[in-house]
Amino acid sequence: LKAPMNEVSNTCPTFNSAPKVPSALFRVSGSNGSSSLDSNNDLYSLSNEQAEIINRLLYHQEAFEIPTAENITWYVSKEIEQIPLASIENKCMRISHITEMTIVTVQLIVEFAKRVPGFEGLRQNDQITLLKGCSSEIIMLRAARRYDVTTDSIVFGNNFPYKKEAYIKAGMVPKITDELFKFCSNMSLMSVDNAEYALLTAIVLFSDRSNLIEEEKVERIQEVYVRALRDYTDNKYRAPSGPKFAKLLSILTELRTLGFMNSEQCYTIKNDKFFPEFLRELWDVNKSDNDDEHHSQNLPSSGMHNDNL
Repeated sequence: LKAPMNEVSNTCPTFNSAPKVPSALFRVSGSNGSSSLDSNNDLYSLSNEQAEIINRLLYHQEAFEIPTAENITWYVSKEIEQIPLASIENKCMRISHITEMTIVTVQLIVEFAKRVPGFEGLRQNDQITLLKGCSSEIIMLRAARRYDVTTDSIVFGNNFPYKKEAYIKAGMVPKITDELFKFCSNMSLMSVDNAEYALLTAIVLFSDRSNLIEEEKVERIQEVYVRALRDYTDNKYRAPSGPKFAKLLSILTELRTLGFMNSEQCYTIKNDKFFPEFLRELWDVNKSDNDDEHHSQNLPSSGMHNDNL
């Protein structure tokens, strides 16, 4: 990589404390410990603490979702930077196009995670373990947010649509590609809103992973976001939202399955010289079957060092 992770998005704001959020997001009002959001004259009641958490997630989700032109320039090769994937015939260039845009997305996920309440209070080894475990799953969530149902394509940060055919021509396993697009389509049908996406992302970030040092602490943090999602959906639908909340949580199982599929996909192209070393190390593609005990210590030398978290 050409820059450390803390230089991923030099145009995005950096916060040392809770940011001042736009009035279009949740706003705290009254003295009864509740908060409200005006949207089509609907009133959603949440605790002040939950509203603040959702505010911060929404703010940083927007700030670190779409890469700037500078981000793309840092991480994407000049020869393919402005070439639509559909127009690339060379398989190796197709792989490079996808993997380099994936690196940009991973870097933005790291910047987002560093600002999620609760993350900075974890041990650095646990931060790295969580990031390595969640990155592929959050990529799938972001793909769903960028899914265009009218063209059945995923629009990446460079604003080019990626259809299933383009993925397959790049060497992606057809079954895995089909599952990814099926997931994106289903998410579109569920009409998941921005707050639900943000809370799901936080829940995925703090999911249980192998080799966590403070596993219980991570679990307690995740519970905060699970409760916030439950209360948000209860108030969104004006009634206990058991089935809808359960359906949102079922997304986590789908994401874990897609994450395993991503590992399978990586192993199919692990010997391709165009598969970046950063992704090999991030997803432990280079490790042998007997190296599981070192999972959280195989750090990408390209930038995910402790001093950059």
